[in-house]
Amino acid sequence: MLHLAIVLAVCTLAAQVSGNNLSVCTGAVISSRIVSRWTGIWIAVAGYSLGLVVEGPAMRTGFAKLMPNSTDSLVLVALATGIVIFVVAHLKRVPQSLSQTFAAVILGIGAARHLAINRAFVFTMLAFWICAPLASIVAIVFLMRVSRRILGERSIWGTIRKIKASLLVLSFFAAFTLGANTIGFVYAAIPYDPRTLVLVVLAIVVGSTRLSAGELRRVGNEIVAMRYINAITAQFSSIALIEAATLVGVPLSNSVVFTSGVFGAGFSYKHRLLTAKAAKTIAYAWLAMPVIGFLIGYVAAAILARHAFG
Repeated sequence: MLHLAIVLAVCTLAAQVSGNNLSVCTGAVISSRIVSRWTGIWIAVAGYSLGLVVEGPAMRTGFAKLMPNSTDSLVLVALATGIVIFVVAHLKRVPQSLSQTFAAVILGIGAARHLAINRAFVFTMLAFWICAPLASIVAIVFLMRVSRRILGERSIWGTIRKIKASLLVLSFFAAFTLGANTIGFVYAAIPYDPRTLVLVVLAIVVGSTRLSAGELRRVGNEIVAMRYINAITAQFSSIALIEAATLVGVPLSNSVVFTSGVFGAGFSYKHRLLTAKAAKTIAYAWLAMPVIGFLIGYVAAAILARHAFG
């Protein structure tokens, strides 16, 4: 019975992260009207699913290092906490980081239960969390300035088809890396099984089609109006950083890295076309949610230990 609850929790989280983060994968091609909303959604679904199947298993190493010798009850606590946090994020229409929040919950549980967490891996993970968003912002500002020097307005419109095609490809690979890293990290909470894998893919479809509308509006329009060149550079930097993290088994937020790139795109404009309120809302959520997740995980694990349910 407990195992079934864990599988259902994994599917719920997979659905939530698929919908919540669809904005950072195909939001650019949707908001810039390269494709329709539904076409963008199905591009994301294909990328999520393929990433989970092909590279998702690499995240099992990272999960084991963060939560060694865990029990089913502790895994369920971590998943349930992640679900609650994502419900709040969805209601606020904020693209929230499941990978970072979920990892923080696991760290809180490990701290409360004195699990033998791999400290070197934790330091590596924290380094990625801090450096990747900063690297994305710096890279976008640089790439935007270079692109404007190389491509004049006439050149951009003369190659518009190639730019659109490039953005479509990058959007697919952005979804691929999220499926491999974030959804793969969640799926690592249960043993691999073809039947559960099918259930998670179905959850991806449900989440992408039913839970993505609010986040698509916030990232694509409310932070900064997306243009072809800044969308391409934001996607490119996000894909590169997330793929690097996946190769070493580190959970890294696609939403944080991509939206940092969107911030960088806004900074690159002469008149700073950022919507401060929306940007602050997302930034505060990024800082608060992992801390809250750690505290909830710690308290919940301590309660379980006190009642001898672990």
